Amino acid sequence: MSNQEGNRDNSYSFDDYLLVRDNFNYYSDDKFLQILVKHYLPKEEFEKVDRDLNALSNYVSFKWRDLANQANELENRMKVTKLRHFDAFNHRIDRIERCLETETLEREIFSLGLFDPTRNTPWSRFVKMFLLYENGEAGCMCPIACTHGLIWLLQKYESELSDPSKSILQNLRDGMKGDYARGAQFVSEIQGGSDVPANLVEAVFDESEGPDGYSHCWRLYGKKFFCSAVHTDYALVTAKPKDVPSSTKIAAFVVPSWLPGNKKREIRNSYTIDRLKPKLGTAELPTAEVTYNGAVAYPVGPLEKGLADVVGIVLSLSRLHVAFGMAAGALRVAREASLYAQFREAFGVPVSLFPLMINQINDLNYYAMRTAAGAFKVYSEYIDFGEQLISGIREMVKIDNLEERKRRFRLRELIMLQKIVVADEAPKMIRLAISFFGGHGVMEDFLSLPRLHRDSMIMELWEGPRSVLLTQIHRDFQRVVSWYSPEDFINDLLKGADGEKIMEYTLEFKRIMDTESLLKNDHETLNICRDWEAFSNKLFIAYQEQALAELNIELKPSQFSKLLRSLKKR
Repeated sequence: MSNQEGNRDNSYSFDDYLLVRDNFNYYSDDKFLQILVKHYLPKEEFEKVDRDLNALSNYVSFKWRDLANQANELENRMKVTKLRHFDAFNHRIDRIERCLETETLEREIFSLGLFDPTRNTPWSRFVKMFLLYENGEAGCMCPIACTHGLIWLLQKYESELSDPSKSILQNLRDGMKGDYARGAQFVSEIQGGSDVPANLVEAVFDESEGPDGYSHCWRLYGKKFFCSAVHTDYALVTAKPKDVPSSTKIAAFVVPSWLPGNKKREIRNSYTIDRLKPKLGTAELPTAEVTYNGAVAYPVGPLEKGLADVVGIVLSLSRLHVAFGMAAGALRVAREASLYAQFREAFGVPVSLFPLMINQINDLNYYAMRTAAGAFKVYSEYIDFGEQLISGIREMVKIDNLEERKRRFRLRELIMLQKIVVADEAPKMIRLAISFFGGHGVMEDFLSLPRLHRDSMIMELWEGPRSVLLTQIHRDFQRVVSWYSPEDFINDLLKGADGEKIMEYTLEFKRIMDTESLLKNDHETLNICRDWEAFSNKLFIAYQEQALAELNIELKPSQFSKLLRSLKKR
């Protein structure tokens, strides 16, 4: 019990915590992130990238963090959800109105030229994107992820692209006078997002000249139901090409939001934005329902390969972004919660000294470090392959070198495993971090964790929910069993881990993968599905733990008192 008398002028202050939290530099003050970068970057690149990250972090940690926070204020979130269908003169414009903070943040992030090969290497691009994600999606990182996927698909067929498509690629990747275009991807329809082959949007090749003056071109007709980053310049859109041999298959098209010369006039490319979605998370990001009514579209790659290209390249890149984005956010979440626990006192001592809190702090920090280490390790595999993903297993089988084929298959499965496991864990761990703050944890003007928690709920669903991806992984193993056994996969995946663990995991994984199908409704299949859900988490966490062990470090979390003294001296 306290022996302190009452005091109507309570002098309690959060200022010391705010001094530490708000002056923490995401890169320069984070020893663990620095170790990760140094461990994975080629020696010849490290010095320059380290210098670039220190400079970039001065923006990300302060100005851009504040813009992200301000854009999340309720009045700004309300602005983000505005769509103006007509101007004052009854012209259909479908203008997306966003708050100034989000517009500024997106413009400055895209000015980094992340995908411009003259400005960034694969590693510098990745670590910069990782750093940016510490501020959450913030209405900007979904367009970054979508632009990434669209550029990489266009690059795959660069030599075969039409002149308009080559110009689109240049605008997205290389920019024009320092201005880089933004991309989106519109795949989902009202009947569901994951069942892409069920898409019904039509693509028709029209030789006649339309009202827009275009002839001998593909035009899209139909509705897309979940169109995130609907404000961007170009979109990758899936559709079924009519009156061609592959008319039942999905093709990929790049669709300009405005035809040349029409952006300033706000004349859309023969489509309407019907309404914006009021979402639980990523509220700063406009997501809409769209109806195409003859939009000019340019095919990307062979019409019959659209599905394989979109799933194998575009969605895989988005899944990578989901995972390493939440890994980056985890470092911030764990840091801010742990520092607060060290600052906050109850019953005369910091709450970080209570045994239950010690366990929770350790769990949170360990989760953040293993998740970040796993994300770097998975992405390093992607970079080792020259940032080139194989569209599907049919393409993999054509690779003569068996070891390379296995590595590529492993990366394909790792991307899906990482996405579902990180997306499953993130909401739980953010919720735990919020609990450190007590009642303050749900106050959106007190901290950013409520926003990050809402965003994590969206990430669980983005690019395939857990059940769909687990079913896909199981199906993949049925298709490759003749050249890659479950036993070899586990041994390769967990190379360097404890031998007994590898043996235990091999037996469990083989038992699950030996099940012929996960689509039966019998009692045995239901039990296998339950086991697969639980084991998938165990398996990828073991991979993350191995990635963390490979760093060979013993690092204590940030110490509040030490940081406070240092900042006061500054």
